[in-house]
This record gives sequence, structure tokens and C-alpha cells, in this order.
Amino acid sequence: MKSKWEKAGAVSVDSGMIWIGDPCYVVSKDAIKPFPSWDKFCAEHTKKEKNGAANFDYTGVAVHSGYGDGIYEVFVKRVDGVVKEAKIVFF
Repeated sequence: MKSKWEKAGAVSVDSGMIWIGDPCYVVSKDAIKPFPSWDKFCAEHTKKEKNGAANFDYTGVAVHSGYGDGIYEVFVKRVDGVVKEAKIVFF
């Protein structure tokens, strides 16, 4: 059965990038790799960035958000009601 993309919602961006990951790995008190501030997170992103994306050692990925700040639509594909894929359309 072929899945179709359906709109799941939208995300607001005010930093020019999107973070994809489980927040418990970076923001909880027992995080594997906590970031003490947003400035430190952005500095780490800049240091690791390659072609508009940064890999954070299995805790997540940060990518530039197309034209920068704004609102971007998020779509998902489902199989048996479970999300199989997600995509963010930047432009």
C-alpha cells in the first residue's frame, strides 16, 4: 500500500535552523549532551556544520531552514496509522 503525504502542521523558525531530535538528550537534567544555553547550541552547530546541516552524535540533527526565519509546513506519511516518514518543506 502506497502512503501519501498529509499535512501534519507547521513549525515556526526564529533562529534560521530546525532541530530534529529527542529533546530529552539535550535539555533534561540527565541529558547525554546538555547545552547550557542557546548560544552554546548555535556555536556547536556552526562548528559541526557541513553543507547546511550538523550531526550531533546521535542526539539529533540541525539543518538550515530554507530562507531563514518563518513558518514551514510539516508533512507525514503513515503506514497502518503510524508515522513512517516526516518532511519539512522550506521552499
